[in-house]
Amino acid sequence: MAFLLTMSDAINRVLERVARVSGWLFFALIAIICWDILTRKIGFQIPGFGSTPIQELEWHLHGVLFLFWLGYGYVRNVHVRIDVFTAHRSPRQIAWLEVFGIVVFAVPYCIVATWFAYGFAELSFLQGESSDAPNGLSHRWIIKSTLFLGLLMVCAAVVSILARNVVYLFGPLPLARRAAPPGTTN
Repeated sequence: MAFLLTMSDAINRVLERVARVSGWLFFALIAIICWDILTRKIGFQIPGFGSTPIQELEWHLHGVLFLFWLGYGYVRNVHVRIDVFTAHRSPRQIAWLEVFGIVVFAVPYCIVATWFAYGFAELSFLQGESSDAPNGLSHRWIIKSTLFLGLLMVCAAVVSILARNVVYLFGPLPLARRAAPPGTTN
């Protein structure tokens, strides 16, 4: 049981580090959006770096930020939840619901989505895919690879949460207390 908690803590640290490092992309995204707005208003553009590649880079950065923060959001419990099923339940009942949801929904989704995301990125790489726009960005496989990497991080987050809930439900009291959700008394 201690191994599960140690593994969960390690996964959480990696996800936090990835989120913190990728968070710096917000500054690049803000700069690119400002540049896009300015070039549209004043009509100045750098040859070969017009509005189309700028807009594509904007959505690429949005995608990277979302995908690289998704797993971290799950382990921090800041994702959207529907509290209809959990509003009046005890922490142990909530943990059981979480385990059920992970085993029945999250694990199959992670397996299928990650498998297809890998194929999606691989095919893009092998074909040398680029933007459909004539002056768009090349190397479309890069953004498609971030889908695969983001889903791997979601899978890691699912494993982390499952491990914590297993320790909380079945572990010895000292470990169960460490695995308990914040604000929970065991």
